[in-house]
Amino acid sequence: MSNIAGRLLIARLTLQDGFFGRAVILMLQHGPEGAFGLVLNRPAKTKELPFNVYVGGPCNMDGLLMIHGCDEWFDDSDDKPPQVCPGVYLATADQFKKATESSDSDPQRFRIFTGYAGWGPKQLEGEMEQGSWVVVPADGNVIFGIDVHELWERLAPMTMPKPSMN
Repeated sequence: MSNIAGRLLIARLTLQDGFFGRAVILMLQHGPEGAFGLVLNRPAKTKELPFNVYVGGPCNMDGLLMIHGCDEWFDDSDDKPPQVCPGVYLATADQFKKATESSDSDPQRFRIFTGYAGWGPKQLEGEMEQGSWVVVPADGNVIFGIDVHELWERLAPMTMPKPSMN
């Protein structure tokens, strides 16, 4: 299987998992050691934070992780880090501060995550052979431009033809 980092992993309807059912995952790493990604469509229930947080997966991590699509957050002197996919970057601590402290930050152009989705060596490949996942291209317009509550419905492949109304 080719490397799917920087692409979206879409759960098929056949995946009957309490957490991963209807999940849309941005893959950050994929290789012989395993795979790592962030579930994009699982908003967390938070009351005391001034920004939205998403549950990136069932695996715990210390701290938070943020992705963004804000080119203007890079200084001219900064070397832009590689994009996760077109129009999407992993955030630095300075960019996290800009996003969470500024009133003019567009909340639609960044996502903050707690937790992640992880797979051991060949685990994801086995799930894909079972037909649990579909891989589709990713970009900032899809990730930040589609409401998270509609993401799976908009990206999931058709599995059954729609009935004819004739």
